[in-house]
Formats: sequence, C-alpha cells, structure tokens
Amino acid sequence: MSDFYSNFRDLQVHEQEGRDFRIITSRNWHPVLIIAPHGGKIEPYTSQITQWIAGEDFAWYAFEGIKDGDNRRLHITSHNFDEPTLLQALREAHTVLTIHGLKNSSDEFLMIGGLDLTFGSELRIALQHRDFIVRESEQKYRGERASNICNRGRTGKGVQLEISFALRKRIVEDAECRIRFVDTIRLLIMK
Repeated sequence: MSDFYSNFRDLQVHEQEGRDFRIITSRNWHPVLIIAPHGGKIEPYTSQITQWIAGEDFAWYAFEGIKDGDNRRLHITSHNFDEPTLLQALREAHTVLTIHGLKNSSDEFLMIGGLDLTFGSELRIALQHRDFIVRESEQKYRGERASNICNRGRTGKGVQLEISFALRKRIVEDAECRIRFVDTIRLLIMK
C-alpha cells in the first residue's frame, strides 16, 4: 500500500497537529536516539516501546497518529520521513534505532534492517539468545536506503526493528517479556 502523503510538508497541509497527529520527544537530544515514526494509532504500541528502550538515558522521538478516523493515512514511509524536529535530533545522534510495527497479529517475531550491520547483527544474536524470534527481513523492511531515517544520523547508518503486532502487544501486556526485550536492547546500546 502506498502512502497517502509523500512527505511531512504534504501531510501538514491536510492534517492538524494536536487534532490528527502529535509529536512528542524527550526533553534533550542525545547521541543515542530511539524513534517511533509511526506511533500512536498508526502502528500501535511503537511509541511506548520506544520510550521504554530510551528510558532516562537516551533521547526519543515519536510521531503519533491521534485521529478519530483512519490513522493509517498518516504513515509516511521512512525514506520520505522528513519532519523537522526529527531531522534536528538526527544531526546529534550517533546511534539511531527506529521502532516499527508489522501488521501480523498471530505470530510473535521481529525483523532487523538498516545499514548498521554490526549493531543489527549484535541485536539479532542478543534477542535470539533471549528467546525472541528474528526472521530474515523482507526486501521492503530492510531499511537499506541512505535516506531512511534510521540511516540519517551522524554515522550514516542505523537499525530499524520491525515488530509484529502480536509481539508488540505481548511486550506491552506482559511485564516479563517487556523487561527481557527492553533490557536486551538497552544493555547492547550501553556496552
């Protein structure tokens, strides 16, 4: 499915901040930035997961759909996502991790993409070691374009996690699963 809006400026002409969408961020930027570009009702639970991973230690950003109606129309593909607040934050970020949602509601799994192959590989190993299923990324979820927001930090490479709806829901509802997932990622970033 193609996006309704080609970029943020296009979205901003037709949608109202505070009524249709909102942008929430940590108070300060940091060399580690965790992003939910499709948060709120666009890809449910991605905003919460982003904030849990960031905690008090890292910066976070969430673009959230808050419409009463179709929030899917607020989805801007990651290689076209150009919201100015996020672009400013990316200028200070060395490590960038984006949290996305897959529609799959029955299988608990994730896919890892982005150009930071070292960090991505370490994440894959660490998450599999903690009993999370990591599938090979499908082409459209690989995050290989330089313009993808996960790759727009100072190093020009980052990681995107595509998490199935079933796993996102479990992370939110199951404290043990949440702690295991969030701590695995945080410990890897801090090492």
